[in-house]
Amino acid sequence: MLAALLMVGATLATVFFLSSQHSSAQQARQQGADNALLQVATEALEQAEQLQRDVRLTGRVVASQSVSLAFEPAGRVSAVSADRGDAVEQGDVLATLDTRRLESRLAEVAARSEEARASLALAQRQEEREAQLNQNNFASRTALDQARTDRLTLQARLAALAAERDSLTADLDDSTLKAPFAGRVIERHVSVGSLVSSGTTAFDLIDVEQLEAHLGLPAALVATFTPGEAIELMVNGEEVSGKVRARLPQVDSDSRTQTLVVSLETPDHAVPGDLAELRYKITESASGYWVPLDALQAADRGLWNVLVAEPLANDHYRVALASVELLHSEGDQAFVRGTLAPGMRLITSGTHRVTPGQQVTLSEGVADEAP
Repeated sequence: MLAALLMVGATLATVFFLSSQHSSAQQARQQGADNALLQVATEALEQAEQLQRDVRLTGRVVASQSVSLAFEPAGRVSAVSADRGDAVEQGDVLATLDTRRLESRLAEVAARSEEARASLALAQRQEEREAQLNQNNFASRTALDQARTDRLTLQARLAALAAERDSLTADLDDSTLKAPFAGRVIERHVSVGSLVSSGTTAFDLIDVEQLEAHLGLPAALVATFTPGEAIELMVNGEEVSGKVRARLPQVDSDSRTQTLVVSLETPDHAVPGDLAELRYKITESASGYWVPLDALQAADRGLWNVLVAEPLANDHYRVALASVELLHSEGDQAFVRGTLAPGMRLITSGTHRVTPGQQVTLSEGVADEAP
């Protein structure tokens, strides 16, 4: 009996030992399989109902006054007093024409006018004599009419000569080209001795003290600005203060934007032609999610894909594909909407190492946070 009992005990001990070894082997194999699953970093998606984004709109700095100056009369340039880049004051002489021919014509007109006045005086006396003779019936009515006609003709000739003299005087004045406002010469097109025709551009002049920025903005955004409103612009990396002067009531046919005109108050660091940048915050009603740009994968038809981790049993997860639409990007973040839901775990890094359907585990940093 004792031997039989010892034999049964030994058999049971052997069976228990073998079962324990098999269970330990199974646990080791399962632990090895778990350790073989790739760990991924994820973050829980939080839905946003508003999109606040920074908008950077660019325009160009222009002079509030700019003009191309030209000589009204034709002639030869006799002197040039300003060159490209020179600062001039209002009324400064820029260039002059040779006026000898004009002065000669003025002298001729003056002589012809004296002759016409002398003839007119004679015609007036002749008309008076014919009128007296006609009253006494010593002269015909025809002679009186002829004397009156001669007087009227001479008066008309004097008027024509006066008009010609005024025209020549104006041409003489216009032969001296003066600056209409204080500014700076940006281009000179004539030199001493140049023969210019009427209307030929001689100088390009701009007012560098009064500058404006013309910004092309969407019509809906332009409507948020009011004339007189103070705004800040960036020009050459420095802030420049300005005030809204006007909103042009016209939409550009190419860019579909409306022009906002801003008067610059401190244009020390700006010159015409510089780029002006307006930074503006816009808050829009939009439902979506902020995700890292690195998590986006290009898809067809302008869409994008992201990878999410779907929970399984035993703290395991399966990689799934979600299609999204990119609404806005800012820095290293993107605002998207699509087949996502709040609480989903977005795979944020290592997306190139996993494929849809693959089982993964969460990295230790996020495993404790997962539900």
